[in-house]
Amino acid sequence: MSSAAEIRALVVTRDTGLTATFGDISREFGINAQKSRSSSGDVPEELELSKYEALLIDFETVQQTVPIFTTIRQSPANRHAVVFAVVGSPDSRQRARDQGATFLLERPLESEGIRRVLQAAYGMMTSERRRYFRCTAEIALQLVRDSGEEIACKTINISSSGMAVSCSSSFTGGEKLHIAMTLPNSGSQVRARATVMWDDKHGKTGLNLECANSQMQRELDNWLDSQFQPGLKQSS
Repeated sequence: MSSAAEIRALVVTRDTGLTATFGDISREFGINAQKSRSSSGDVPEELELSKYEALLIDFETVQQTVPIFTTIRQSPANRHAVVFAVVGSPDSRQRARDQGATFLLERPLESEGIRRVLQAAYGMMTSERRRYFRCTAEIALQLVRDSGEEIACKTINISSSGMAVSCSSSFTGGEKLHIAMTLPNSGSQVRARATVMWDDKHGKTGLNLECANSQMQRELDNWLDSQFQPGLKQSS
């Protein structure tokens, strides 16, 4: 089974206390909060070089925030990042809303308030991360061709919308299949309609998935979340 994938947050502030507090609480959620090297308002170089699931921007200590939001929107990797804006005045509050912040954190900041906001945003961050996350896992599954032929396979990796499998049969690109499998530990049954995206003719095949119903999709996503961050502490 794969190890947990890391959620990363970039912190843009001149407030060292805020950096420390946000970093400590973020770790409870399995989030690695990194202080930006550029807290002066210049566009952080980190946004051009790395992918982040979230940004914390302090509108009280960083005045030139527009270039940061411009870079976020222009970055293929970061344009869906969740943005937390720290505000404390009507002016900073309005600027944060106008520029498109996802969540507002009001000064004076309290640990429990930060915790509640992170809890509310966690699903958004994992949903975005899961678009790129593939869980390495070997799970037995049954493939059924439209002809009724049943083929036993094993997964190589799984995502929210696809998987790679290993089996003795080869498939044709665009071929439609039915899938049935049981998720480890949860015991949830997942059935899906699959489309063959590629086949290397050496026992490995890539499939696009469409779960049979929304409940099965939720079961799959919940299981991926458990693999993505198995140590997450749920806040009450």
